[in-house]
Amino acid sequence: MLAEIGFITMLLAFVACLYAIPAALYGARYNREGWVVSARNAAIATFPLLIISCGMLVIALMVGDYQINYVRSTTDPNTPDFYRFTALWGSQQGSLLFWSLTMSVFIMLAMLINWRRERRLMPYVIVYSMATLAFFLALSVFLENPFERVWFPANDTMAIQTKIANAVDSTFAPPNSEAPPQSLLANNAQGLNPLLRHFGMIIHPPMLYLGFVGFTIPFAFAMAALASGDLSTNWIRATRRWTLVAWLFLSLGLILGGRWAYDVLGWGGYWGWDPVENAALLPWLVGTAFLHSVMIQEKRGMLKVWNMLLIISTFSLVMFATFATRSGIISSVHSFARSNIGMPMFLFWAGITLVSVGLLVWRWNRGELRDEHHFTGWVSREGMFVLNNIIFIALTAAIFWGSFGAPISSVLFLDEEITLSTEYYMRVTPPLFAAMYLLMGVAPLTAWGATSLNRLGRSMIVPLSLTGFTMLAIMLFGVTAPVALLAYSVVILAGYVALYEIGRGVSARVKTRGENPLVALLTIFTRNRRRYGGYIVHLGIAVIGLGVIGSTLFQVERQQSLNVGDVMQVDADYQMRFDNMTDAIAEDGRLMTIADITVIRNGREVAQLRPRIDHFEQMPMTIAGAHSTFENDFYVLLIPSEEFTFTRATFKVYVNPLVNLVWWGGLILILGTIISTWPGQPRKVTSAARDQSAMPPTRPATANI
Repeated sequence: MLAEIGFITMLLAFVACLYAIPAALYGARYNREGWVVSARNAAIATFPLLIISCGMLVIALMVGDYQINYVRSTTDPNTPDFYRFTALWGSQQGSLLFWSLTMSVFIMLAMLINWRRERRLMPYVIVYSMATLAFFLALSVFLENPFERVWFPANDTMAIQTKIANAVDSTFAPPNSEAPPQSLLANNAQGLNPLLRHFGMIIHPPMLYLGFVGFTIPFAFAMAALASGDLSTNWIRATRRWTLVAWLFLSLGLILGGRWAYDVLGWGGYWGWDPVENAALLPWLVGTAFLHSVMIQEKRGMLKVWNMLLIISTFSLVMFATFATRSGIISSVHSFARSNIGMPMFLFWAGITLVSVGLLVWRWNRGELRDEHHFTGWVSREGMFVLNNIIFIALTAAIFWGSFGAPISSVLFLDEEITLSTEYYMRVTPPLFAAMYLLMGVAPLTAWGATSLNRLGRSMIVPLSLTGFTMLAIMLFGVTAPVALLAYSVVILAGYVALYEIGRGVSARVKTRGENPLVALLTIFTRNRRRYGGYIVHLGIAVIGLGVIGSTLFQVERQQSLNVGDVMQVDADYQMRFDNMTDAIAEDGRLMTIADITVIRNGREVAQLRPRIDHFEQMPMTIAGAHSTFENDFYVLLIPSEEFTFTRATFKVYVNPLVNLVWWGGLILILGTIISTWPGQPRKVTSAARDQSAMPPTRPATANI
């Protein structure tokens, strides 16, 4: 009954979506409140229905109901309970259902939180969000059903070993069929992909899903503003926290994905410019530009078209990333196998993008997206944010071209696939990232409207002085390469400006109110979470930048075959001794080959590491051993080779300077985002303001010529 209940509740959620769309449109068009409320209730109902559906699949995974094909393909009798539960999103069918569940959570919360205040926008929010959810549920219902059972014909006389290959997949029992024995199904179970047996990868997909589907809410509000004609800042106010929450989860997903790659893939790094990695980075880049750009519309009534384009592009890139990952058009360790959902996903992505851009162009041509103030110059907060938008769009375009544009275009026009290597990204992206960090160091010191160069110069004195002293210290430690010094200087300047702005806020309260510095610090974060939380985010990104520069420009790599007792000289400081090799069996039954090695630094033993190879039927997994300090990581891999024996083995060793700053910077970034998102004291809204917000929008007055 697990499969039947799961499928029926999933189908009912799909039906609720199909009902909510026309009901909301009819209610909005003819001012029928009951129909809109009914549509809202249908949207909310998708959440409990999908909870039941996902719950049935989780129970099937936990109890080992191997007649469900998804359970048989992602678990086996030796799979630990933790990995049984997380197998829910371990393959295509289950992850699509889990995706729909996370989307229904966001939609339900948006209905409950924004219903009263944004009443005029809500019918169209229902339409766009329910259309998106309906599409993904349609994929699960018709193409990628996670509840398909394995049946064989009752009169099948073939040998029992071949029955699985000749079975029929169907949720409900076909005529003249019977269920195969559980023992047969268990013996043929495939188990979870070894690449997914890592804590970071277990958490990484849900975080990415939450980030991806979270952007559905601000996109739906933006489209609701275009559809309803309410083109004030109401939709921005309503979606600021939704955007921050989606951006937070997407950031966390990217960081965890990097950690998983660092620990499991065995290539000594956390970012390989893999197409699927880049596909997840693209909406993050445009979403970051959107978060900055909407502040100009809130403060100055400018960049209305820009902001609409940015949120449409963010959602479009989310859909494209989903299509690229799940359609099989690209080959990657991160992607799902090729499936028949590629064309429907492509059509949905292209269709919703064209409809959204068409609606924007229509409103634009009607003159309803005019800016309320004119651009005053580049040396202003508005100018800095416009430059920021340009840089993020340029980064997005460059990465998109390298990951998808060049390979797809070469196949279409040259009949051969041209794949751009890491060298392309290392030539194109560093100047753009440097410009991004430079803007992070200048923009916070500019003012709205216009800033004189003298005032900007005075504001830069302290951060530039601190940066200069820090660079002198770095050179004293032996870093003299011009590229490294330039890169460190722009990143450090951005970090110091963030700290300087926080310090100025504290100093102002100490001088004017006589507060204790600690009390003043807590007060500015309480009173203006958005601003000062943003500075913490900038600080986190600066720390990540330091880690990226150190681990990229100064990484040491050595590979050598050693006999037991041999010592490898890795660099001027580090040596590594090969002590022993053993076999062991893990709790889940996998065979492990483990090397015991000793790390020696400047003649002193500092760590005992155990890099290993895990032997799975699908593939062997190379698991690194790492010794971490503030300064660097000593990272060693046991490499399978022809001369591999218990007395001789090949090792690849990396020394990754400052790599841990990448993870620590990520934690700082997450802290800053949480501060920015955390709700403060509700502001009192006057009745006049409420009446004004409820009034239909009017066109801005224009001078008679």
